[in-house]
Amino acid sequence: MSTDQQREIELKLRVPTVHADAIERAVAGRSGSERTHLRAAYYDTDDFELAAHGIGWRVRREGRQWIQTLKARDATSAGFVRLEHNVVVRSRTAPDADVALHEGTEAGTVLRNVLDALTNAPTEQYRTDVWRRTRGVRAPGGQVELAFDRGTITAGDATVDVCELEIELLRGAPHAVLAIARRWIERHGLWLDSVNKSQRGVALARGASELPIVKAPTPTLDADSPIDAAVRTMVRACLVQVMANASAVADGLGGVEHVHQARIGIRKLRTVLREFADHTTAIDPEWGQRLAAVFDRLGERRDREVVLAEWSAALASQGAPPIEAPSSLGDDPAAVLREPAFSLLLLDLLDYAYGTPIDTDLRTGDIVAQVLHRLHRGVRRHAKQFASTTPAGRHAARKHVKRLRYVAELTASLYRRKRVQRFLDQLTPAQDALGLLNDLSVATELYRGLTTRTEGAWFAVGWLRAHEDEAIAKCLKPLRNAARAESYWE
Repeated sequence: MSTDQQREIELKLRVPTVHADAIERAVAGRSGSERTHLRAAYYDTDDFELAAHGIGWRVRREGRQWIQTLKARDATSAGFVRLEHNVVVRSRTAPDADVALHEGTEAGTVLRNVLDALTNAPTEQYRTDVWRRTRGVRAPGGQVELAFDRGTITAGDATVDVCELEIELLRGAPHAVLAIARRWIERHGLWLDSVNKSQRGVALARGASELPIVKAPTPTLDADSPIDAAVRTMVRACLVQVMANASAVADGLGGVEHVHQARIGIRKLRTVLREFADHTTAIDPEWGQRLAAVFDRLGERRDREVVLAEWSAALASQGAPPIEAPSSLGDDPAAVLREPAFSLLLLDLLDYAYGTPIDTDLRTGDIVAQVLHRLHRGVRRHAKQFASTTPAGRHAARKHVKRLRYVAELTASLYRRKRVQRFLDQLTPAQDALGLLNDLSVATELYRGLTTRTEGAWFAVGWLRAHEDEAIAKCLKPLRNAARAESYWE
């Protein structure tokens, strides 16, 4: 038995099946590649408790040897960095997974802590059968390994195909992986995919058509660190939410809620980049603009599918005549999230998030307090003007409350948890009321756009406009309460 302990730094690109042969030839190159048959059994409990904790545990036949591998997620890494421990097991027959082989390692400690709280022992749940083509490649700042995998995942009688390109850092800086990923996306139209074989296997074994929703973790910040270091940490946390949900949608394993959560993650990213841009020189102004374009394209489908559906029942109960649905629902979210432009944007953000922080005299605690104060002051201003402001002003109020909430959530580790939560509890009713008003306004405009096709849309426009004053009135008290919430950062 031999062991290998490390943190795995890796990105994965999804390869459309129609391009599989071309990608394998490109990975093979002119010389130096290897092809290996990999057959693995993955272990988990019957209710997949290990997967719920981000743990993948397998025993794999690699050529002529057995290797037991344990991987555990870094909750703040967006799948870019994982704990990994490999053990070569000398055995003539397929060995069962043995937790003792990982003792004394970081990943092993994570596994042991989870297992100690369980009553059921892990057993084999699904298998993979993959042919892998590998080749080492030099990259700016290091060396990486390309690994093209083509095969299947099987759970019972169910099977799903695997076709993906993994880019793993062998030595050097994380930037090397990002640089090579960029090259393959630009040349071959692949897309960044954070859904790994373990997640696919669990979904297959469960008979699930969608992956679990993923939300942004609360990053751990240091009040005395340079502000640029804190901003990079917050960007990493936002990318967890964006990449997980976007990958699920792009891979056909996500639904409307995954699109919604991806948009929330994008909105959080935009907030961080916007509110802290004046305090670090490392933020590219174009990132926010590119994120906004993706956000809007994903929102167009959401508005037509979700907002119209939310009001259709209420309109029908009021005797609204039949209303013909829009002829176009907008861009397909999966297609948008598979576009190379989106993956290249994510690589830019990962490159920033994992880059070396800029050392300045601007301390995180001081700058965060300034940003929170400025945003809260804006909420107070909107609360005073809300009853008489324009539709644009009401929309601005909603965005201001959201930005304040996101910054408060992402910087919560700097303050006492209970005080932060009390503040967030004061913001929630205002955000909900403003969200309802926004949905009503969006629905009004969507139905107005249908009036040239169906007369019934005029009924909807009139009914929604009649309820606008009521919705505005319901925002006043929650918004005033948000304005009066305790400034815990002072």
